[in-house]
Amino acid sequence: MAVFTPSYPLTLPTATGVKTQNFGLRRTVAITQSPFTAQQQVFQHSGEQWNATMSLPPMLKDNASVWLAFFMQLRGVRGTFKLGDQDRKTIQGTATGTVLVNGASQTGNQVALDGFTASRANVFKAGDYIQINSYLYMVTENVTANGSGEANVKIEPALRQGIETINNNTTVIYLNTTTLMRLDSNEFNWDTDHVSKYGISFSCSEAL
Repeated sequence: MAVFTPSYPLTLPTATGVKTQNFGLRRTVAITQSPFTAQQQVFQHSGEQWNATMSLPPMLKDNASVWLAFFMQLRGVRGTFKLGDQDRKTIQGTATGTVLVNGASQTGNQVALDGFTASRANVFKAGDYIQINSYLYMVTENVTANGSGEANVKIEPALRQGIETINNNTTVIYLNTTTLMRLDSNEFNWDTDHVSKYGISFSCSEAL
């Protein structure tokens, strides 16, 4: 018997939009506090992970079938799919054209980019998303390009250099940005009502 394995990551269906979302970044930070002095010690670890809970609008069987097939192909937590913040598919900044990574082997919470219009202000604004390779980052300060069209962009979370290689001249995506996600559970269920309208929701976390 032949075993078919979907080609991951899957692309989110476009049969409907999303009704509501909860989208955010989970960090791995520990804190200890002395019971005697109340002094605290904070330990920030490298684990940072986007997570989301999405609720889809009520839908009839034809649209619901597309979504159900999508979730079935994920096979619980095995498969991955592309998902971004559904309310921020464009940027507030003025960047146009092709933006590139400027230098290989970058690490940390700042990335050097080029390809901007020279001396243009606010090419990215705080709160804009950028995508490098498969992963998502949020710009944390307004960015102005220098006379050579270059800029250093402060981001959160830190670059995923240990997970995938970030090469010089990698194209930076800043429209319809996504990251790699996987479902939080192997169990997937849906609701239907007396007029065959379907209710579907799901929770997922970044696949690292």
